[in-house]
Amino acid sequence: MAFIISGSTVLAYAEAVDVRDKDQRLFEQNEINFTDVPDAPGNLQNYIEDLTQKSTARINQKIRASAQWREYLGLVGNGYDINNIPDFNPSRILARKSDFTDMCCYYTLKEYLIPKVADFGNPESAEVQKIQYFENKFNDLFNELLAMMDWYDNDADGTVEDGEKRTRFDITRRTRGRRSVSWVR
Repeated sequence: MAFIISGSTVLAYAEAVDVRDKDQRLFEQNEINFTDVPDAPGNLQNYIEDLTQKSTARINQKIRASAQWREYLGLVGNGYDINNIPDFNPSRILARKSDFTDMCCYYTLKEYLIPKVADFGNPESAEVQKIQYFENKFNDLFNELLAMMDWYDNDADGTVEDGEKRTRFDITRRTRGRRSVSWVR
């Protein structure tokens, strides 16, 4: 489990071997034929790593677009303009890297690999069930990482200080709003 890094830029959160380890049977039972695709990569490993790079870019955009990211920027004192939200910098991830690797694998499998072999005409097919399974795993991990934010080095000094951790949790409360009050005359 390692990030694919070029210089100081994180290209992908997962390698091809990480994706293959999540669902080995997908690669043993189904042959993904990409020989008739224009500009196809030379082998399956390069193809999967291209997909993990695509998944990483999409995950980064999802983080940047989330309300939790904007709240985090407010908590750590980075004021931002609503029209110019700072980019999420994946090279500042210092902790929970294995969770990012898992999340990238789940996203790659559910969005790019399993749909190539899925039978969408049958909603009970094993592939459609796998897509749902990996989607649930991805969403659970994505929401957990954004709720904690104990892994991001906001000031790029090499450590995640207590002031950079989001330790406040959203509490679900029951309230009696005006809509739930019945008036009797």
